[in-house]
Amino acid sequence: MTYSLLARDPSTGDIGVAVQSHFFAVGRLVPWATAGVGAVATQSIVEPSYGSQGLELMSRGSRPQEALTQLVEQDSEAERRQVALMAADGTAVVHTGSSCIPAAGHTIDHGLSTHANLVESETVWPAMADAFRTAEGNLAHRMLAALGAAERQGGDIRGRQSAAMIVVRGTPTGQLAQDRVIDVRVDDATDPLDELERLVDHAEAFGGLLRMLETEGLLSGEHTADAALVRQALAELDTAQRTVGENNLEPTVWKGLLLARGGYETDAQHAFQRAIRVKPRTAELVRRLGRAGMWPGDPDTLEALLTPTDSRDMMKARQERSH
Repeated sequence: MTYSLLARDPSTGDIGVAVQSHFFAVGRLVPWATAGVGAVATQSIVEPSYGSQGLELMSRGSRPQEALTQLVEQDSEAERRQVALMAADGTAVVHTGSSCIPAAGHTIDHGLSTHANLVESETVWPAMADAFRTAEGNLAHRMLAALGAAERQGGDIRGRQSAAMIVVRGTPTGQLAQDRVIDVRVDDATDPLDELERLVDHAEAFGGLLRMLETEGLLSGEHTADAALVRQALAELDTAQRTVGENNLEPTVWKGLLLARGGYETDAQHAFQRAIRVKPRTAELVRRLGRAGMWPGDPDTLEALLTPTDSRDMMKARQERSH
């Protein structure tokens, strides 16, 4: 009742799992992944413990085939399961039980496995593999291309409902927020693949913000970041803003704060005012960020940047008249 794939990006070492099904909240059952360990897709008459136990076995040193063999041997319903495991190095194994509802099958290669059951035809899983191999872009977008190819071959015979994607680092950094590159779910939607693509784009757009917040001297503490790092951060925030659109101006708020910290007060004021016009509470947000240590300078300077230029001119004129 599901089609999915496991894939590894040889250039980054990232490992991913992606899935679509006519089943509510498929993301809570089918996809599993841990940085530095690998990924699992467990489906058909789904048994989620294949995910947690498969990752646990691989984390303790079992190769994917050893882990899969152990899991299948202890499962009396194994012939109703479809399960794939991939280690961090791209080694993959798949079990498609003989009692999986047709059309059911899989492809397997180093760094890529595709699997499907209760789908329209036997062309679904080979089409996924072909699409992934020929697609351009990063791992997430190549997996999206594979899911799209499955849908064009008829996909789940019952239709569409939910989808999910997880991408993790092949080599862990020790920081969970950095090791889990993408983790998005569409639990119930008319077109889950379109929504999944939107969420992946947003996840990538905001992926750099946490890194910026954790970079000492960029958006917190004293401003010690060099010009090259600031330019890179500003470019990432501009890209994020274009991706999320005008209804969410949070990237512009952070851009304004970064500009203000760097001494670019006119540009900072323009950024703040753009956000304040859409959401007036932005001014209070920035004040609170300042009080939390993200503005190490004079609070009056920051307050001035939150005041529209015409209001500042009127205040200045009133002050001059009073004298």
